[in-house]
This record gives sequence, structure tokens and C-alpha cells, in this order.
Amino acid sequence: MKKAVAIVLLIFHLLMLSGCWGEKLVQAQTFVTGLGFDFKDNQYIVTFQALNFSNIAKQEGGSLVEAPPVLIGQATGASIQLALNKLEQEAPLPLYLGHVISIVLSKNIIEKQLKNVNAFISQKSLLRYNTWLFGTEEDIKDIFSSESFFNLPTLYTVLDLPQLQQDRKNLIISNIRYLDYISRYNEPVGTILIPSLAMNEENYEEDVKKKIAYVNGAYILLDKKYSGFVTSGDLIGVRWLEQKNDVINISFEKEKLNLDVSKSKSRIKVLNEKEPQYKIKINAVAIVEQNENSLGTKKIQKLIEDKIKDDLNVTLTKSTDIDADLLNITERTFRYHSKQWDIKEINELKKDSVKDIDVDVYIQENQTYKR
Repeated sequence: MKKAVAIVLLIFHLLMLSGCWGEKLVQAQTFVTGLGFDFKDNQYIVTFQALNFSNIAKQEGGSLVEAPPVLIGQATGASIQLALNKLEQEAPLPLYLGHVISIVLSKNIIEKQLKNVNAFISQKSLLRYNTWLFGTEEDIKDIFSSESFFNLPTLYTVLDLPQLQQDRKNLIISNIRYLDYISRYNEPVGTILIPSLAMNEENYEEDVKKKIAYVNGAYILLDKKYSGFVTSGDLIGVRWLEQKNDVINISFEKEKLNLDVSKSKSRIKVLNEKEPQYKIKINAVAIVEQNENSLGTKKIQKLIEDKIKDDLNVTLTKSTDIDADLLNITERTFRYHSKQWDIKEINELKKDSVKDIDVDVYIQENQTYKR
């Protein structure tokens, strides 16, 4: 009798154990890697880029004879969710949003519909806040169809692997994660720069011209509102105040001089005047990579220091022209001196607001390696 009871209890417990009834095959899902949002004629347009399991598995194997196919889906609806519902209902394989790497917003969305996009993303538990955020005036389908080199999967593009761009010595605009964007969205001072993507169809070819997405500037957000577009050239001073750039390359064509500037550290001092004024201090180390004219250390040092000052002044001038603090120097005033000045005074960045730019560069000679 005891044995029978034990068997019944064992069977009961086995039935209560969770099994793999809800398990989904990896190959039977559509891995969405990019989401795009547009708004036209009072309709939301949702576009996705997706890869299947074989695309992801092959990415470690190097280049392929033929580039893996990329799935692009698009639908419209009165809301973002309704447009996405159409895509999900008609897709032969379920869409999985847990691997979204990048979100691309059209200019129309950035200008008028950011609030609704923010609400949609916050409601989707699978959409992680560490995704990258971009804007574009191009057709989002074209952006998602951007190619890589050597038939590598599209995971090797600025859109799907933007962290590779952060390692570039000539980087001007840092990419932004959605978390950084949304954490600053409600801030009343400073600007958010959303990198803008464009298509390059001229500079690269492998038998035929390659279509490569690249960053050509940024969309400006100020106090939750669209405040214009600036080119990469306008933002050239931003890199000196960001701590994300490990190495910045500088070239002087006339002097035939090339250097890598590293360990750049910036400090913004708020001066106690009637209105907010600032002093910017930059310290950096420069390694000489090329010096064909054998310039002296003092000459090289002056060239670099003047270049850094010029870069900062270019962006400061653009900031005052468009009434937007592209360098975000006013954020420090807001955080530490908000009792001394009100928000309006803090946001009024003028041409003479920056009283001094002090740059100190240490020149480090490069070693010569023999093989």
C-alpha cells in the first residue's frame, strides 16, 4: 500500500514539474536587429531589419562567398503598435524583439512624434535601453539595407555594430544609447545629439559600388523639442569635451604632420559673474606619428593647442548661432549653480560666455619599431 501511495505521489510531482512545453526553436524565430519609425500622412510607418539564425551563426566565420540575405519588413498604422501588429500577424515566423541593436527615427518622428515613440519603447519589455539610437532623412529601408565589406553580414555596419565606430581615431560624433537619451530627455538645459545616418554610394566598391551607411551629423533636441540639424563639421569641438574618445587623430597637411592625441581630459569652470560664464581647461598627451619636416616640440605643441582651441570655437560659434549649447557646458551650471541663476539665464549661451580656453598638450615622441 505504501509503495502504491509513493508511486502516486511521485507521478503527481512529476506532473507538477515545469517542462519545455513553451520552448521555441531558435531557427523558427525572426530575430529583429533594427527597428525604424516614420510618420507620414497621419500614419506611423514601422520598419524592421531582421536576420535568421544562420546569419547570426555565420558571423564569426569571416567573409562569405555571398552576403547573407537581410529581411526588411514594413507596415503602416494609426499607431506604432497597430503597425507592428500587422507585421506580427502576417509574418510566417514570429518576430522576436529581444535582440534589437539599433532604433532609427525619421526626421518627421524627431520633429513631431518623439513622445509617442518614447511611450511605445517604455512599454516593450523586450526592447532594451542599451540599444543605439539614430536619426535619418533617408528612406529607412535603404538604411537597413546598408552593406558591409567582403560580404560580411549586416551585423558589421555602423547600424548594427556602432561600438566599432567608437574606437576610430577620427570620430567626431559619439553614438548614443537609448538609455543616455531618455535619461536626459526631460532635462531643461543642454542638448541631446542624435547621430544622423546618410548613405555613401561613391567611395567604396567590390566589383560594384557599395551602399554604406555613415554618420553625417546630428539632430539637436533641446528641452524635449527638435532644434535643428548640424553637420559633423559643426560638432568638431565636441570630441575634446567628451571622455569617450581614447585617441583622437590630428593631421596638418601643410606641415606634413600627423599625431594621435590621447588621455584628453577636460574641465569646465563656472565663473561667478552676473550671468553664467565659463573657463575651459584641456589637458592631453600627443604622440607624433609622422613629422616629415622635423618640426620642433614647441612648434608641434603650439599647432595642436591652436587646433583644439579652433575646434572648440567652431562649435561654440555654431551654438550661439542656433541658440543651442552643443558642447553642453551649461549642464554644469544647472547641476551645481541652479540657485544662483534661473533656467533662462543658464540657457542663454552667448559669444562671450566662454571667457578663456586653456589647452596644455604634452608631446610624447613615438618609438621606431623594427621587424
